[in-house]
Amino acid sequence: MADPFLAALDQATRTVVARVRGKLPAAAPRATVAITHYYCCDPNRALCGLGLSGMPPAGDGEQVCVVCLDLDADCH
Repeated sequence: MADPFLAALDQATRTVVARVRGKLPAAAPRATVAITHYYCCDPNRALCGLGLSGMPPAGDGEQVCVVCLDLDADCH
């Protein structure tokens, strides 16, 4: 019996390849998890390099960007 993980990976790979080749329609966008980014000196640029100008303020319960989290300790 095949490993379930490998079987799921094989199916996902086949689906992605079929979409790239135009044999399947693009997937509908899924709801995304909001990610909180940190900045140090420039409020328009996150520590991870993402441009923040025009983005809404972070809310409670959002996932924190792991790159910003790692770099936040060095920004004081």
